[in-house]
Amino acid sequence: MADMLAQAKARQCTIAIDELVYDPATRQLSKNAQEIELEPRSIELLEVFLQQTGTPIAAEDIISRVWQSNYISKNVLTNRISTLRAIFKESSPELDATKLLVTYPKKGYYLNATRVTLIDTAADLIAPSKPVQSKRIIHLVYMSLLLIAGFFIYQQSQKSPIIAPVNPLTATTRQDAHITIAVVELVLNRIHVTNSAASPYVTAIKTALLSQLVAYPYINVLNQDDPTYFLSPLNDNEYWPGDGNTLFSDYKLNLRLDKVPTSDQLTARVELVYHSSEKQTYRGEYILSTGSLDQDIQKITDDLIDYFKLPVIASANTEQTHAFINQTLAQQLDADNPSMFQANYLARRLLLAPELKSDQIQTWLNRIDKLFPFPSEETEIWLGLLDFRIGNHKRARERLLKGHFNNQIDNAFIYLVLSNIALKDDKPELFRYYYLKSLVSLSLVVPSKTIFEQLSREKLTSQCLGAWGELFQDKALTTDIHSWAMFANYCETAAPYLPKASAKRSQ
Repeated sequence: MADMLAQAKARQCTIAIDELVYDPATRQLSKNAQEIELEPRSIELLEVFLQQTGTPIAAEDIISRVWQSNYISKNVLTNRISTLRAIFKESSPELDATKLLVTYPKKGYYLNATRVTLIDTAADLIAPSKPVQSKRIIHLVYMSLLLIAGFFIYQQSQKSPIIAPVNPLTATTRQDAHITIAVVELVLNRIHVTNSAASPYVTAIKTALLSQLVAYPYINVLNQDDPTYFLSPLNDNEYWPGDGNTLFSDYKLNLRLDKVPTSDQLTARVELVYHSSEKQTYRGEYILSTGSLDQDIQKITDDLIDYFKLPVIASANTEQTHAFINQTLAQQLDADNPSMFQANYLARRLLLAPELKSDQIQTWLNRIDKLFPFPSEETEIWLGLLDFRIGNHKRARERLLKGHFNNQIDNAFIYLVLSNIALKDDKPELFRYYYLKSLVSLSLVVPSKTIFEQLSREKLTSQCLGAWGELFQDKALTTDIHSWAMFANYCETAAPYLPKASAKRSQ
């Protein structure tokens, strides 16, 4: 860890961040002596990164140091991160800002130490003499020759060289730990069908692409942070669940689907849009066979990974998503050795299936626990929501907190469920904590004005879920979501723990 901020203050010098210059004395960022306006919070955020250059800082630590509050959503931090990246990108259009201000998988964020240096003004103003310059050139040539020779010696010593990325999550040595990969934040948005003959395959394509990208560790699918993600069915409509969470995403993905006449093939055109400019940055044309959809969609996933220059993780895709989702609910429940992808799909379906009895869900949960003793983060959350639905509140809380441990998924609905569990456990402090966190996280997709209005005494007393009601109405989800029945008596139970409406003055 390098505290560049402290070093700069001690030496009374400035800090170069790529092509930008930060002056700790004046707390001013500039480029070519032109000042760049930054809000105070963004300056504080930048200084936190400069204090631990090259070292990942957890989101919770950053929030605590910049905002001094436990009620700030991770989405607020993400917004500030996006602001800094936009400034870096504007100063150096050819620069990939995510390689400068890096997202470290499941760890946090950090400034790339190789792009941050101290600027000693006095030294920079003194031009070196010619003999010194010549000596430096000779020294550089000598070092270059040594490196080239070393490279060829190394190549000859390797009988079958394999270039493989080092996974920062499993790096154990100090040498391994510095190899880090920037995470790409992506929203799966819309799938547009141009031929009705392709419609029967939409659900399978949406399910397969979502599952593959969620499973890949270096792409953060921000749909998971949208409060409707865990409350929306995966069906043949044109949008992916959680498509509204585009505010802080790097990219947005759309797909156009057509059916090839008189064949079992589909044509798919993938369009990747850079969120800040709505400019198309990637376009790919693919042929999907109806008999091998998962394997052909894997090609789309692999090409996206290659486009983002992310590590390739070898995997044999043997899923049969289209066949699975076309089975009856009973057949899916009885499926032999379901995959984790299938378990996630079925958990979503069970959560939204009012006709299913609690004992049937419990039997399935017991079976999944045996099959997957170490489930993925999303799987753990789905299982926790099912436990909550059937009244296993203690187990639900354990699952949701465990699934939320890495903070990869920051979802307002999960906070709301945790607040409901706290109510049922008669824990008012925990209830208020999660209730406030749910409102802050909800600001990702609901206008902030609505959130502030919700915090008024009158709204808290009369409509404690008012902001949520607006969301569900806008998303047209009210009639589709059985899960909402879980909160039938929520406001009545919460009333003693919320501020009372102020008495109206008599005229």
